[in-house]
Amino acid sequence: MNYTSSAPQGMIFPGETIIHVDNALIEEVAANTESTGYILIYYEVSDENNMTSMQEIRLNVANNTIIIDEKGISLNMYDLQEGMRIDADFSSAVTRSIPPQSSAYRILVLQEEASFYITTDRVVSVDTINGLLLTGNPYDMYDQMMFNISDETMILDQNGNAIPLEAIQPGQKVRVEHAIYETLSIPPQSPAYLVQVL
Repeated sequence: MNYTSSAPQGMIFPGETIIHVDNALIEEVAANTESTGYILIYYEVSDENNMTSMQEIRLNVANNTIIIDEKGISLNMYDLQEGMRIDADFSSAVTRSIPPQSSAYRILVLQEEASFYITTDRVVSVDTINGLLLTGNPYDMYDQMMFNISDETMILDQNGNAIPLEAIQPGQKVRVEHAIYETLSIPPQSPAYLVQVL
């Protein structure tokens, strides 16, 4: 399809009969069968003054609705989940109900962005009092990473058993799942979600 105009996370009108939305959020999924049901989506719309507002619409899914991922692999209603991001094509014949409803022609499930990073490195030091785990090159602070260990951080041994932070020793290799953000300090710090000894 050739779309004439586009807005981030917004609507495009490729023709008189189809509405296209980009980067909509699925708020609710109700599957009757693997090919029928509905999804409730939330998306941003810009007007002619570049003012944005959030819109909600119920998209009714039928046997002829195409549901695919970004690789073109066919999906069904049971694959759709709350919180997923999608692009959608649906009928411009929209009900005046609250929320409005329309027939879905195509649902494209977008690939999720990473919610955490993984760092695999050697332990330099462990501070059990302050809940800190330092990894990297012990002789170069510019090649190190500090992880903040909280009560929510899972710490596992090589067999996947829970262990306390004090069981981790300098020199051991660990795999750390941590936040996608870090401080600008040297070494940078990031909250750890999971630490596993390798």
